[in-house]
Amino acid sequence: MMRDEQLGSSIPVLYDYQIEYMWGSRKPQQSRKSDKLKPGAGWREHVQHAVSHALHEYYSTPYDVRCEIPVQYMLEKWWPKQHTGFESYSHYWEVKDKVTGGICKIGAANRQLHEPAILFEQFQIPAAELNVELSLIIEAAWMMGPHADSLLVQKYMVSYDPYLVNAYMHLITVFSHYAFGSVPEMIEFYCLLEGKKVSYVNGPSSLGRSLDYVTLLRDTLQEAGYMMDRCLCPNCAKRRETNLLPGAEKKNSRLHIS
Repeated sequence: MMRDEQLGSSIPVLYDYQIEYMWGSRKPQQSRKSDKLKPGAGWREHVQHAVSHALHEYYSTPYDVRCEIPVQYMLEKWWPKQHTGFESYSHYWEVKDKVTGGICKIGAANRQLHEPAILFEQFQIPAAELNVELSLIIEAAWMMGPHADSLLVQKYMVSYDPYLVNAYMHLITVFSHYAFGSVPEMIEFYCLLEGKKVSYVNGPSSLGRSLDYVTLLRDTLQEAGYMMDRCLCPNCAKRRETNLLPGAEKKNSRLHIS
């Protein structure tokens, strides 16, 4: 059943980017309002914007063609031409060098993977037992076998943060349970500045732990005032429609992967 039919719902929405507010005063890494960044955006927003667009274009390319295109070529197309927002000119080049190395590792690690099952799509689904709706962007997901529980989900981060990685791991696990009917076989995080890859393999007890974590996360965000009920005012309606990454499609219904 489409959630848009329940416009009067007062169930709060847990957006994936809200967890970044849990760790101090950091701002979300991604620009959520549009495909264009404001001139005053920080360097992390510039980097995430370039990486997201580059990987979306790269994995949207047919596999046979993609194999002939260096992934860093796509990054070069989207990388900011000015060092505005970076700490200095040298910092601009240092970050670019590290991120280029990190994105090349993604391309090499995924060379055997063909067409992604999901590519930069935003979903919002009800988690009735938790009394919350989950809004989550899946940047890339791949089917490793014929069944839904063979899903490999990947997330691309500017830098490594163990608290964020752990939170996203639990959120993706719970989301997949409600969206796909099973948890992913594996969740991978690529942390570009460090060239670091963190992998989680889900087991029989993974869902229970993740449900407990997301319940605690929901309560903590509500107490901190970050979560809100669905609002029908024009500003919030517009925000929901534009709250997408490059090329993302918004999905509200339950998903089935075959």
